[in-house]
Amino acid sequence: MEKNYLLIVSFIIAILVEVGLPVTLAVVAIKRFKVSGWVIFTGVLTFIASQVVHIPLLNGVALLFPGFVPPQSPNWVYALYLGIMAGLCEETARLVGFKILKAKARTFASGLALGVGHGGVESVIVGGLVLFSLLSSLLSTSVLQTSQFWAYPWHLPLAGGIERVMAVTSHLVMTAFVWKAVTSRNYWWYALAVAFHTALDAVAGFCSLSGMAAWSIEGIVGIFFVAALIILWRFWVTERAREKAAAEVVLPLPVEE
Repeated sequence: MEKNYLLIVSFIIAILVEVGLPVTLAVVAIKRFKVSGWVIFTGVLTFIASQVVHIPLLNGVALLFPGFVPPQSPNWVYALYLGIMAGLCEETARLVGFKILKAKARTFASGLALGVGHGGVESVIVGGLVLFSLLSSLLSTSVLQTSQFWAYPWHLPLAGGIERVMAVTSHLVMTAFVWKAVTSRNYWWYALAVAFHTALDAVAGFCSLSGMAAWSIEGIVGIFFVAALIILWRFWVTERAREKAAAEVVLPLPVEE
């Protein structure tokens, strides 16, 4: 059994990205932008709360309506359903999180910090699962499990790391939409967050259900990643300039009688 140790290196890099990226973003938010740690923790709670609703809902539908699940139903129908459920559950949880935080998430940086917590905890969980899988395979006494591990393409773990970078970025832009909905009281932004989330998860789900290769899926999802980067940059420039202008407003001195 030939052992390609690039596979282990690939796994380690993926785990470092999956865990290190959200931790780094959280530290930057707290140290550089003076965001309250409670904002990030609230983001963690919104993710957990969304999954408490999301996972049983998906499992319940699969049990009650087995004909709705592939291969009984078209892949695109089920993928669209997955996207809608993810969008509604997670963006509504974010909306509630901002409502709870109120003034603590008034600035754009603090708004993004909730996204760091929400998308970050998911990434850390994924990293933990990958680490567990790596250790269990390396320490296993099962010949079958060990042979399956070393037969795994060495570069595939890197696809998982890249997927987490794109996922966290998408969480940030969707959080920015919901933050804008709350601060501007224009809830079309919330609808846009749900739509973006639905489209992203539906496309990724359809590609996965269709048996597309991992790197091909990441290439397609990369379109959303590029769009998210552009949107985030525009948001950052616009909102930070608005906050700076508001801070520089000089109030008139009181007139002496």
